[in-house]
Amino acid sequence: MKRVWCLLLIAFVLLGCVGEDAPVVLMPSPVAEATPVETQASAAPAPTPAPTAVPTAAPTEAPTATPTPSFEDRLRTYIDTMTVEEKIGQLCMFGFSGTREISSEFKAILREYRIGNVILYGQNMARTNSDGGFSQCRKLSDSVRKASDSEIPLLISTDVEGGSVTRFKWKKSLSSARTLGKKNDTDLAEEQFRYIAEGLLSAGINTDLAPCLDVCREPEDSFLGKRIISADAERAARIGVACIEGLHDGGCLSIVKHFPGHGATNTDSHESTPTVNKSLDALSLYELVPFAEGLKSADGVMVAHIRYPKIDEEHIASQSEVFITEILRESFGFDGIVMSDDFRMAGLRKQTSPKDGAVQFILAGGDLILCGANHTYQKQILAGLYAAVEDGTISEARLNESVYRILSAKIRVTGWDPFENED
Repeated sequence: MKRVWCLLLIAFVLLGCVGEDAPVVLMPSPVAEATPVETQASAAPAPTPAPTAVPTAAPTEAPTATPTPSFEDRLRTYIDTMTVEEKIGQLCMFGFSGTREISSEFKAILREYRIGNVILYGQNMARTNSDGGFSQCRKLSDSVRKASDSEIPLLISTDVEGGSVTRFKWKKSLSSARTLGKKNDTDLAEEQFRYIAEGLLSAGINTDLAPCLDVCREPEDSFLGKRIISADAERAARIGVACIEGLHDGGCLSIVKHFPGHGATNTDSHESTPTVNKSLDALSLYELVPFAEGLKSADGVMVAHIRYPKIDEEHIASQSEVFITEILRESFGFDGIVMSDDFRMAGLRKQTSPKDGAVQFILAGGDLILCGANHTYQKQILAGLYAAVEDGTISEARLNESVYRILSAKIRVTGWDPFENED
């Protein structure tokens, strides 16, 4: 027993002397002899069953509303259904002779080529009739519509400006553009052109090639004379816009003229090709001022057969991409109808043929080719357009651009609904 205590004392001393850094020596301790116990395999715990998934209904998706196609998309879809012949026909505004009936030749052109627009000049009006020619013109315009045999309505135009250009005999006197300019009364100008529009509609006409927005420092020096509103470009713009608004109030389209201005020359483009040696900057300061304002509300603009060599050395204005696309479309932002002046005029024919001129006009960005009662020229125009589309010179996409503008105007002025048969 004494020996056991001595050994314990020695062990205690040794443990007390071990520093933090000294190795710890673990002394073996006596192990009691274990009593044998029957070893049993421990049963693995039973797996927890996965929770039974409760079927849930798939979330119901709200039906996606189909967006309503825009007017533009619907009209372009309609145009896609048109034939090339129908599209080319929409690019033409042709005239004919006679006050009572359509000639068989023009009726054949109207139907065979699907012509979409008609011009009536003074030779078509029976102004000596008791009512000034309105009822006779109504019969004539109705017969034209019937002869066209198309679901697309016609634009039927004339050029009533007032003064010496009236086409009918009106119950109320129509002041000339110059008189309206001198009076400088926008209400008076608007009232007169509302009256004109109402009279034209009664005669079956829905488009007036008016007003003239040409300006001239000395109007009497121009062949247009009293057809010019004023030498003051701002006044011409103001009165011109009132005339346009009057036509709209009365239910007619307005095609202003003669872009980019006939006032800087006294040469008549009916007889020869005028030349104006002005720069674009000079035109912008004067001649283009009324057009810049008028084109904000006009439905269309007529382009003149005039040469401006400082602006386009190669082409007259009615054939010029510079004037039609760069200036009218891009600079002025005009997206209405661009119409040519009459293709019978020497101002065009001394420069090119009706056939080639028609193609160049469309390539330059124009929409509507005007040609009065000369069926030879009309057929040449059509031959040129057909050939140019056939060989790819004029693309169908280019046709579609012009047809879109023309049909848009027809919808506005006639109430025609091209979408009535849509599903």
